[in-house]
Amino acid sequence: MKVKRNARLAAVQVIFQYYFSKADIENIVEEYHSFDFDHFQKKKSNYDKKLFTKIVSGVSKNEMNIRTLVENNLSDNWNYERIDPTMRSILSLAVYELSFCAKTPHKVIIDEYVTIAGFFFNKLNTGFINGILDNLSKKIRK
Repeated sequence: MKVKRNARLAAVQVIFQYYFSKADIENIVEEYHSFDFDHFQKKKSNYDKKLFTKIVSGVSKNEMNIRTLVENNLSDNWNYERIDPTMRSILSLAVYELSFCAKTPHKVIIDEYVTIAGFFFNKLNTGFINGILDNLSKKIRK
């Protein structure tokens, strides 16, 4: 399971850069793979490359649909742009998996991304992510 979590964590980093820079996703992925510090090489070699590629390319190809799903589940006083970029990356990847990775149970997807969110945010923010993903999973996985 750790290799899948590492793939998801790497994907969060790549999607964050994609959203932040608006650069070509393939260039960002290539740059990520060529990053050669020893610490990161060990970490990078221990992740599910197939899952990483699938979810990163899936988010970039379905960006507008994912955004619409997230926006439709925000309260009236929130808008998509107000969400922290790292949080948007986490939500986008999770929504992609909920929508297109039907073999992975929704509870596993939610748990994985809430855990990853915990690397970046406090409990209040991970609760926000958990709430949105729980709500969306009920709509996506009827």
